[in-house]
Amino acid sequence: MIGRPTAAFDSESSGRYTAAVPGNVIQQLPPGLINRIAAGEVIERPASVVKELVENAIDAGATHISVDIEDGGRALIRIVDDGCGISVDDLPLAFASHATSKLHCDDDLFRIATMGFRGEALASIGAVAQARILSRPADQSVAYEIKNEGGLISDAQAAAGNAGTTIEVRNLFFNVPARRKFLKGASTEIGHLQDALLRLALPNPQIAFRLTHNGRTTMNFPVATPQQRWLAAWPDAFADAHLRLDVRDAEVSLTGLIGLPELAGPTAKHQYLFLNGRPIRDRFIQHGLREAYRGLTEPGRQPAAILLLVLPPQDVDVNVHPTKTEVRFRDSQRVHGLVQASIREVLLGSDLTPRAQPHQAADQPHVDLRTRLAEFFRSGAASASPSAAETTHDQPLIPSFPSAPPATTAPANAFSAPPASAASTLHSVMPAGIPAIQLHNSYLVAESEDGLVIIDQHALHERIMYEDLLNRLSRGPLESQRLLIPITVAATPGQQELLSQIEPLLGRLGIETGSLGPDGVAIHAFPSFLQRLDPGEFVSELLDRGEQEMLDLHQEELLHEILDMMACKAAVKAGDPLSPPEIEALLARRHLIDRSSNCPHGRPTTLSLSLRDLEKQFKRTGF
Repeated sequence: MIGRPTAAFDSESSGRYTAAVPGNVIQQLPPGLINRIAAGEVIERPASVVKELVENAIDAGATHISVDIEDGGRALIRIVDDGCGISVDDLPLAFASHATSKLHCDDDLFRIATMGFRGEALASIGAVAQARILSRPADQSVAYEIKNEGGLISDAQAAAGNAGTTIEVRNLFFNVPARRKFLKGASTEIGHLQDALLRLALPNPQIAFRLTHNGRTTMNFPVATPQQRWLAAWPDAFADAHLRLDVRDAEVSLTGLIGLPELAGPTAKHQYLFLNGRPIRDRFIQHGLREAYRGLTEPGRQPAAILLLVLPPQDVDVNVHPTKTEVRFRDSQRVHGLVQASIREVLLGSDLTPRAQPHQAADQPHVDLRTRLAEFFRSGAASASPSAAETTHDQPLIPSFPSAPPATTAPANAFSAPPASAASTLHSVMPAGIPAIQLHNSYLVAESEDGLVIIDQHALHERIMYEDLLNRLSRGPLESQRLLIPITVAATPGQQELLSQIEPLLGRLGIETGSLGPDGVAIHAFPSFLQRLDPGEFVSELLDRGEQEMLDLHQEELLHEILDMMACKAAVKAGDPLSPPEIEALLARRHLIDRSSNCPHGRPTTLSLSLRDLEKQFKRTGF
């Protein structure tokens, strides 16, 4: 009720809230204060100013955009474009709050096709800086300028200027000292600014962008092809380690570049996501991207990707946050599935074997590598003729599992076997039937079409076991063998609770357990497919890991984690000697499975060394 005492903060009463003086009434804030409040949401730092103004230039149809900065953006931000310009009649509204040329009715808010639309940016910038707009449409003979100094707007005045628009922002936050003191050093601010400009440049290769700081050019993007522009976001080392993505239908398209699994890093710094040309952050797209690389990268690693998604504007709401970087999809699951399936298909259809890169220390003689290679092949020759002791039945055997028949239609569940068309992607690396030798009872070496390949026997067998388990599971629950005497393992109450939650999933995997009092569980059945595993040890480790790592996983993620464990435990280990028939059986299976370039944990199974690399090391090419 107007006139009623309200609560107020009393700084002299130990930080307590006290009643306001009677008579304080609700009143409408003045426009200048409103704009300064809005600026707190829209304008966080110089990079925010550049983002908003460059977006306006893109909407204006500019083909060249120049950004000039002084003192990290504190002293000056100048944006010059050759877009359509602002007419003298519209110029007085440029600094007005919620004034825009991009929305005309309520329906337009649900089909936004421009970068900007709120009409807040210029009003917010003018409220916290000394701003000037100089603009001339191409059909207008004279340019006009208008100024806004902390909310005080001048009249439009004639001035000299080229076609297009120039906006200058000086002394950012000059009248908001609390915000100005929180700005970081010039190097930090220019880093944020470069990132903001890069994210606007990547989806717009038809526009030239240039950035100067204190008169020195720090970024320069000429007009380029989409792929040339996209690669500008990544280190030069990524130039030959990426795959092209291009998926289109009547309404939706997903284009861009994805890095090979070996480029995955500890952070998402090399991930760039765009929706209808707008840089965004979205957990559904990021999750779909990570899931597409599941089993091809180590856990916790982030793949490199530049993804440009185009959807009908009515299928997405970009009016979620003032910065316009967060969006809501009408059908988020469709977007998630499109991203995951499209990227997965490209990965499975490509040779993902990383190339070994021989390096030589500056103080190491070149002959050392020759010596090591000679010893490498001498030891391999010795390993190729195993002794009788190495071929006894006590050594680990490579099971000759029959391959699953290709499905005529793709199974609908999430645990489907991979399509047959994606298999055998590594024939170009190592043709089938080439003999291999075992080194140090851990690695297999064989000739390839253009050099040699080195295979980690455990990692490869682990992938084979994993894919076979996944394939079998797609056709129904795994066969299990009931134990004559149940095996008991200790389990805390929390572990027993976890076991009860995942019991249906374990049943599909052929594991049957039951409670055995307050501190133990009994194992009644175990997959017959995994005869080499100790059921007690496996379930104990599963419970230990489950308490620490699996509590928050979805059912599909949990399934893959357990399959990872099964495959790792059942696979041959580093140090296990293999007979020639076992090596042959292992390598034969390599050509029948998908994703054989990486183990389920993402480690590479195979490295290739080309003849060109060898010739360089032996100085046979003049290098």
